[in-house]
Amino acid sequence: MALSFGRLARPAGLGLAVALGATLCAGVTTQASAATETSATNAAAPRAKLYELVTKDGGFFYTASASERNTAVSRHGWKVTRTPLYYISRKPFPGGKPIYRLRWTKKASYIVTASPAERERLTGTGRFRDDGVMGYAPASASAGGDVEVFRLTGKNRWRLAIASHTRKILANEPGWKLDGQLLYQFGQAG
Repeated sequence: MALSFGRLARPAGLGLAVALGATLCAGVTTQASAATETSATNAAAPRAKLYELVTKDGGFFYTASASERNTAVSRHGWKVTRTPLYYISRKPFPGGKPIYRLRWTKKASYIVTASPAERERLTGTGRFRDDGVMGYAPASASAGGDVEVFRLTGKNRWRLAIASHTRKILANEPGWKLDGQLLYQFGQAG
């Protein structure tokens, strides 16, 4: 996936997070309702660590590519955070779903979604550009997901966090709102 960090001049409205919460849950449960999922998906490979970086604009950027992370740090001065995140699959697998990364066109701030409907709605506004599929995550715990990941929204920034870190963010960093559960991750590299 190519990096593109240039600024675009389109105006972006505020308050998009209001409509996002319902879509998050819909994206998580779509495949989870399939009764035939097996725990064999634990073998989904190859897995990649998910990284969170802070952009110079104060937004958050996510990647499962070590080379993309290194480029963001060396060329653009972005900082890798200590946010505890785990592993996603680089390739599709039974019981998995794609994870999409979208860039807000006003500044370097990114939103991650597992919902194709949310991706279409946001890119359709012209306020977000689709960066493509970042990787694949278990659609449910029974599909191999060990770790729940939640999305938070605050001041045109979007974050991912596991449950314990979500609680810390909400308690200690004013301005963040919980959108809801977004996806599952693998707890181990596999």
